[in-house]
Amino acid sequence: MKVGMFGMNNIMPTPYFIMYENKLIQNLKKLNELEEKSNIHILHTLKSFNQSSVLPIISAKLSGMSITSPKELEMAKNSHAQHIHLYAPAFTKSSLDNMLRHISTLSLNSLNQWKRFQTLPSSKGLRINPKLHLVIPKHCNPNLKASRLGVDYIEFLEQYHSNPKQFTTLEGLHFHALFQDKGEGLKLLFEHLNAHYQDVLPQLKWLNLGGGHDFTSLDYDVNLLINELNSFQTKYPKLKIYFEPGESVTKGCGDFVSSVLDIVTIDKLNIAILDTSIETHLLDVAIVQQKLKVKNTQEKPTPHLYELTGNSCLQGDIIGTYCFTEALNIGQRIVFEDMMPYTMVKMTEFNGMEKAGFYLH
Repeated sequence: MKVGMFGMNNIMPTPYFIMYENKLIQNLKKLNELEEKSNIHILHTLKSFNQSSVLPIISAKLSGMSITSPKELEMAKNSHAQHIHLYAPAFTKSSLDNMLRHISTLSLNSLNQWKRFQTLPSSKGLRINPKLHLVIPKHCNPNLKASRLGVDYIEFLEQYHSNPKQFTTLEGLHFHALFQDKGEGLKLLFEHLNAHYQDVLPQLKWLNLGGGHDFTSLDYDVNLLINELNSFQTKYPKLKIYFEPGESVTKGCGDFVSSVLDIVTIDKLNIAILDTSIETHLLDVAIVQQKLKVKNTQEKPTPHLYELTGNSCLQGDIIGTYCFTEALNIGQRIVFEDMMPYTMVKMTEFNGMEKAGFYLH
């Protein structure tokens, strides 16, 4: 639903997500300029944001979309995505048969899947685990030795050099090795590629360098990216290079708004109960245990310390403790900032709670 310039007011029932279209357009413009300057192709990752009313706006600006399932395929088609890349940790033959005619490129996750599906008609690639040594939270680090995501690069290279004929239909490689990277990690990934795949890259048509790239951050090193790309593309000019920077597309583009239902005091701690829950609208709090940004709060202690909690019957439904600049009141609205990526896609109806609304402003 789209709202006018005065849409964010007390008439709109909480909880809801609100996206600011002008900020989204700014991100898309920056990404589009990056595509043109660097001769790369940026795909929007539907698992990070999939609001149907906004996807056509994203699709019109970027090269395509990255999907995982038939449901996401329909979303990509309905938003007129130009290029559709398909990846999942595992596929059934029936699911692939139904999707292949609609997709542009496919990444398979294991050598077992490659042996099973390498004869299917599509531009097929393999996801590789390069095992880069980067400081990344364990829950989202794709470089772990025991990760199920991608083929261990040593195993792949051994198989490739011992029997290259089994990879005659290989057209691409897929690396997803980074997390909120500002450019330094990408440099390490290019060093890894240049060091280990000289025999493989000349036969390929595309390279997918995955997500985790913080392209739209003010402190992202764009010059480093362009220099690394230019150097690499000089060696392999026929390779199409794709990125899936998920969070970068909608980062900083919107907020989540909730209301204070009640305030109770226990052992001198003020506890504000909100009309939301970490199990329904704020799953990242439970899974990632991140500290959310809340408007009108500060790190420095204030007299107005509140523990923000959810309205479910789960004792652990605790969002976090925040120092507000002023005392809270029942009915007051609490604004969680920068809440577009990886939020709405995870909503549930736990404890009978309804999903939050969405407004485009």
